[in-house]
Amino acid sequence: MAKVTVYQFTNYDIASDHVIKSRRWGTREAIAFIKANALEDTAVEVDGAMLGRQVPGLSEIGFNPHAVKGFPTQVTS
Repeated sequence: MAKVTVYQFTNYDIASDHVIKSRRWGTREAIAFIKANALEDTAVEVDGAMLGRQVPGLSEIGFNPHAVKGFPTQVTS
């Protein structure tokens, strides 16, 4: 799938009555759709297939675009 740029963003949390940094990452379009504010300095390119599993254009909660990709296939000591 194509690469897309995702950003961390802030939004209002009704439970705490504060603006918080989301635990999701999103495309600029998805962030604008939910009326949140993109943190422009956090831009990272990821595979578009990593987004939209729960909410279109947004990652899953706890997504880390900086994590090592793939699963280790061997153990070294």
